[in-house]
Amino acid sequence: MSGKAFAVVLCRVMVVVLAMAPWPAQAQDAPVDILFARPHLSGVPSGTELVYRVERSPSDTKRLGEPFGDDIKLVVRSVAASGSRDIDLRMFTGERARDLMSIPDLTGNPVLLIFLDRAVNNMVQLTGGTAPYFKDRLRAGLRDKATGEATKAEFEGKMLDATRITVRPFVDDTNLGRMLGYEGSKFEILVAEAAPGMLLDMTSHFVSTLPDAPKLEERIFLKSAGAQP
Repeated sequence: MSGKAFAVVLCRVMVVVLAMAPWPAQAQDAPVDILFARPHLSGVPSGTELVYRVERSPSDTKRLGEPFGDDIKLVVRSVAASGSRDIDLRMFTGERARDLMSIPDLTGNPVLLIFLDRAVNNMVQLTGGTAPYFKDRLRAGLRDKATGEATKAEFEGKMLDATRITVRPFVDDTNLGRMLGYEGSKFEILVAEAAPGMLLDMTSHFVSTLPDAPKLEERIFLKSAGAQP
């Protein structure tokens, strides 16, 4: 995918996420609020580089491609008086690399949107379904089915208070017959307010109930945070 095409995809996902804002008010620490109402980039100063590692582990390389690991680099270029950030985002290296993206006026962490978009694309690849349908079900699942559990998480040698958000958005879906057994797919997001960018770890688990169906796990986690080299 070219840098321009990737920018279009990310902007489209951002529109979907922004559509979540008018949802009815929920409990202060509801999972959907933790993910979409908190300013994840607050406290990340200008000149900081957050490096996220992407690890993709398929069981069937012929159908799902080879496993790989690569980096997403997010650099905060400037901080406005309002608290929003202008950022540069570079995704992957070598043959997988997208062009540099510059995104203005962010408070949320765009790596969350990348994780969700990849989750949708993986469901499309595994089931042959349509992206708009899975986006809608994932959105509804995060709103209505997600659970949050208080936990501890380690980053750079420090133990942080965290929340593990878990959702199985496709369970009891009206189109179970078309899910090819992947209706139990699970998505976990580990959020720690004291961590730079707040998002520590995000994992998608795709396991089918059908025999011989491929399995897929994809993980994005915060590898490092510091001054841009």
